[in-house]
Amino acid sequence: MRYGEFNINQAQGVILCNDVWLDKKFYPMGHKLNADDIIIFKMFDLYSVYGAVYEDGDIDFKIALNQVAAKICAKDIGYVIGEDNMCHIVANIDGVFAVDHARIDKFNKYNENIVLNTITPYTTVKKGDVVAKIEALAPLIREEEIDDILFRLSGNDNLLKLSPATGKKVLLIYPHLISDEKENQHFTSVVMKFITDMNGIGLEYGEEISCKYNQDDLTNSIYDAVGKNADVVVVLSPLNSSGKNCLAAKSITSVADNVFCYNLPKIGGSSLIIAQTKKCKIFSLPFGYDKISTSEIVKNIKQAIFTEFLNIGDFAHIQTPELETKEKISNEKANKLIIASSKKGTGQKASVGIVVLAAGQGRRSGANKLLVENNENIPMFMKAVNAAVASDAKPVFVVTGYRNDEMEQYLEKLDVNVLYNPAFASGIRTSINLGLRSVPSSCDGAILLPADMPYITETEINKLINKFDKTKEKQVCVLSNKGVKSNPVLWSKALY
Repeated sequence: MRYGEFNINQAQGVILCNDVWLDKKFYPMGHKLNADDIIIFKMFDLYSVYGAVYEDGDIDFKIALNQVAAKICAKDIGYVIGEDNMCHIVANIDGVFAVDHARIDKFNKYNENIVLNTITPYTTVKKGDVVAKIEALAPLIREEEIDDILFRLSGNDNLLKLSPATGKKVLLIYPHLISDEKENQHFTSVVMKFITDMNGIGLEYGEEISCKYNQDDLTNSIYDAVGKNADVVVVLSPLNSSGKNCLAAKSITSVADNVFCYNLPKIGGSSLIIAQTKKCKIFSLPFGYDKISTSEIVKNIKQAIFTEFLNIGDFAHIQTPELETKEKISNEKANKLIIASSKKGTGQKASVGIVVLAAGQGRRSGANKLLVENNENIPMFMKAVNAAVASDAKPVFVVTGYRNDEMEQYLEKLDVNVLYNPAFASGIRTSINLGLRSVPSSCDGAILLPADMPYITETEINKLINKFDKTKEKQVCVLSNKGVKSNPVLWSKALY
């Protein structure tokens, strides 16, 4: 694509890069100027236009938007592309808009000509609500650039999803310090604010548990709540305390499999705790929850509720600006709505996740070999990651540890799930545990791929997947070369 300012006398065939109004005549972006248009432009004393000239390998912005939208939309979300270089993405059911803001941020770094904005993640929507927009900033886009975006998105599930607002059982825990009227009023005020903030996402409030504010009683109460098959446990606080050493944090830590957030950098609301044990999410609300603006706290809580398996990185990100209000599309556009089909595997083919193990220190080689670059300036670990992304395995997880910051600079360019393993020095077993805990329950199995395999390709990975029989409960698939068994290995989920 060649674009810029064109003299009107040489502008025949030029494709406009912006809308042009001449009295009552409208020329939209993407319009290709003909001889009659040139005459009219001159009549209005326009002697230059900003446009583009088609070259081999260019595609129209509508084709580009269609390809990107089809890739990022899960089932129950549709999209329609108008003449205004915009794609409207629309809910096709009532539900909760379940999207990770960090992945939106990453998407917007892929290509400067494609911009994605969404409504506030984890808010409730109705059928017909616009949940996102994609804008093409140029009338022509290089096909290779769109192919690059689609490749980067291939390492994960659909970017934009809706979750039905079905019932999730919530238990509330009241740790009493004094048990006087003032404390009861405070608890009531916090709970009412929490119920209001979470309205519409399908929470069903069940038993309320009271206990004394000491570590043993609170820990036992949390154990009891989890044992009653609660989906969500909410601990209220009678004190304005925070950090890993506060009583609530110690009690939750002793019960939870993992604590993902001990505080939030928010004045007046820093003592938010987010944890998970099995599929139960545990929260400790800040003491002043009823007195502060809770939008950021609520966003993090909703994200935790609608994310099956949490990771520390889920709560450390810079957010992309959001659409300010909900809106409806016109009936004309609604009639053109395209409903994205599910990208999940069906039939006999298994759904398989993949975990790339890249957390090691490389002690045997004397240095971290994973960051050694080849002639193409690609570090070794990225060869394995790229093979995983290009394969049929979804989603892709990359476990990092040693020199994590350097690795994340490369991984930032791909839509994969990065899992930081703080215990990487304790050995590969900790990375395997972290990776397998993160694989969604919808996957029939998971591939464990060491990152020091620079010659692995998607072909070998797909061979494993194609040989895997999802009807068998327990099985292991291994690659071999001339009878010698080798990594990677595919495990059925019953063997995790």
